[in-house]
Amino acid sequence: MPSILGSIGAIIAFIIAWIMISIPTWLAGKVVAPRTTTFGRAMLATLIGVIVYAIFTALFSLISPIIGIIIGFIAFLGVYKVVFNTGWIQALGIAILAIIVAIIILFILGLIGITLPHFFQF
Repeated sequence: MPSILGSIGAIIAFIIAWIMISIPTWLAGKVVAPRTTTFGRAMLATLIGVIVYAIFTALFSLISPIIGIIIGFIAFLGVYKVVFNTGWIQALGIAILAIIVAIIILFILGLIGITLPHFFQF
């Protein structure tokens, strides 16, 4: 039976990771759609986007894994479109820019010695 402290720790870790993942989306949204972007909307978009992506990818991967990934990504863009109140092209711009911002942030953190934990041992 898991301890209460372990459960609280897992919840805190989830919230911290969710906030960290939302930062690039928020910064990208501020560039692409500054009037409608707030940090709360970025957090909502990342949470719902991941859930929608996982569902659509799983469902359509029964047909083909590539189709599942493509449909999942389009569904993720649909979440950005609705949450940030933008068009499809702007939603794609937010997604691409968020990836670029995340890479830059990870690179800078790596330069100062902060890295992601190694999840897989080789």
